[in-house]
Amino acid sequence: MKLVPLGGVNEVGGNSFFLESNSTSILLDFGRSFKREGTYFEGFLLPRTHQGLKDLLEFDILPRIPGLYAQEFAIDNKFTKPRIDACFLSHAHLDHFGNMNLLHDDIPVYMGETAATLIQSIQDTTRTRFSRPYIRQATDDYPSNVRTFRTGDIIQLPEFEVTPIHVDHSLPGSYGFIVEVNKERVMGYTGDLRLHGWRKDLTRDFIETAKNKNLNALLIEGTNINEDFDINEKRVQEELSESIAKTNGLAIANYSLRDIDRFRSFYFSAKKNGRKLLINKKQAYLIQLLQDDPHLEIPPLDDPYIKIYRRPKRKYYRWEQELFENYSMVESPDFDQTEYVFHCDFWNLTDLIDIQPQPKESTYFYSHGEPFDEEGMIDYNRMMEWINHFHLDFKQYHASGHAPRSDLKRIVDEIQPQLVIPIHTEHPEKYREIVDVPILLPMRKKSISI
Repeated sequence: MKLVPLGGVNEVGGNSFFLESNSTSILLDFGRSFKREGTYFEGFLLPRTHQGLKDLLEFDILPRIPGLYAQEFAIDNKFTKPRIDACFLSHAHLDHFGNMNLLHDDIPVYMGETAATLIQSIQDTTRTRFSRPYIRQATDDYPSNVRTFRTGDIIQLPEFEVTPIHVDHSLPGSYGFIVEVNKERVMGYTGDLRLHGWRKDLTRDFIETAKNKNLNALLIEGTNINEDFDINEKRVQEELSESIAKTNGLAIANYSLRDIDRFRSFYFSAKKNGRKLLINKKQAYLIQLLQDDPHLEIPPLDDPYIKIYRRPKRKYYRWEQELFENYSMVESPDFDQTEYVFHCDFWNLTDLIDIQPQPKESTYFYSHGEPFDEEGMIDYNRMMEWINHFHLDFKQYHASGHAPRSDLKRIVDEIQPQLVIPIHTEHPEKYREIVDVPILLPMRKKSISI
């Protein structure tokens, strides 16, 4: 089995790994590298979509592989049939799936059922790059490009057997994979995972399965290889609830709208304090789509402790209008601020101009990690200017979606692979400090024999 990292090495994100045997080849993830893109493009300096992939290929942001991309993106005007049999997505974060809409239409994309719902929500409520859908609906002439799975399924390809196993991460529907080639060589791929979330049992399932497979190699993420912490989702919820109880004005929540664990933490904290969680339309749409998933236990949109804020706009999309028809809205910014926990992330800060939170009595709850790059720090500082302008108290409560250093060591120690290949980290060499098994530091586009 040959492994070629196309992305996701010496960086956090951009995961894309090519696996090849004698007659079969697959991709594990096909995510956007915001680090590589940000080196050349930012703000109004963006890749020209009317030029196809020319700009992204010029700077080696995307791999130049004939047959990988859709027909309209033919490299050097030469259209080639795909040599990749399938793509497997670990979860629905853009740094893992963000380039899947560029793939050749004949390449099936496998993902968890919940991940498909999350990606469909993104596709329905935002503009996709190059105006190509991530998920192509089936027609009488063409099947959908997406195949879904759940834990327990095994995907058989001519020489590969791929077993998806759920893991706990900062959004639902996250998976790792066990890849076997002709029952001879076995590789594990963690995707992104943690042991300090509400569902650490999911990650334990992956560890136990990988351990019993006697892996020849383990591709393991290392986002937090330099960090140790003891904060977990349970403690976040407890501290949120205590701080909301001390807030006399509006409680304002900044959390990722697709982080369902954090949504629940704010929901339960609001409910405990006799408040309602006031969410935006995009999150409401997502929750509506996820409602039928019995594994997620998400409170419904007609729950008395959930309300939807209808921010003023000149024109509403169809998906927004359908929400208006099915659910009652908080129509005016002039609501009783003591009754709500208001979801307001970075992109919706302008809502504060209309709402005018009570100064020195309102609290802004920032539920993200620290910025990890210069652009993130600029956004963070800009957000703090808004908070200072409105005289808001600032609190930060967050549990990472990624395992800390001590848990990464524990995972490797329990699985005991013959070889560890650190990915999704800017410091892969740090694994040599914490584990005793052989470490191979991967390089982008350099082939590895497993």
